[in-house]
Amino acid sequence: MLGIDIVDLKDPSFKERDDRTLDLVKSSDDVLIEHPHLFWILWSAKEAVFKCRREPINFSPSKIPIQISNENGEITFQSNKIKGRITLKDEYIIAICGDLDQTEYHVFEKRDNNWSEGIRFMIIEYFRELEHDYHIGSDDLNLPIIEPSKQEISISHHGRYGAVAFPKSLL
Repeated sequence: MLGIDIVDLKDPSFKERDDRTLDLVKSSDDVLIEHPHLFWILWSAKEAVFKCRREPINFSPSKIPIQISNENGEITFQSNKIKGRITLKDEYIIAICGDLDQTEYHVFEKRDNNWSEGIRFMIIEYFRELEHDYHIGSDDLNLPIIEPSKQEISISHHGRYGAVAFPKSLL
């Protein structure tokens, strides 16, 4: 299983969050670090874990415990047995989790206003450029998979960016 979340730090509707809004997503079991984008690091880690679990329930960030660490400039996180890492760029934050040694991801930049369909088209286009004829389907829970192999993928989009996490075996 794998999960991904992306946050566009340059989104015009993006707002810095204070301690009050941080309290809305925190769990009493969370272990946090000091960081200017802590809210969005925590949010994206929790959303990636939620997607990794592939449960047909509503996203409730305060019910997902996260332990975040920053060792040698690398931000990682863990929620129970699910491990992940945070990638910080000037434009966005990405949280990815699952079997990190067997997971790859790719970031896309928005081309049109129909982002939900556009990101799916861009994922298929990405794989076609790598000479793979895949398409995106859904599993029994209506969560995304790559067909015909039926392997799980995770998709995220926010603002100008989208991302997909997928098993390296698809390459």
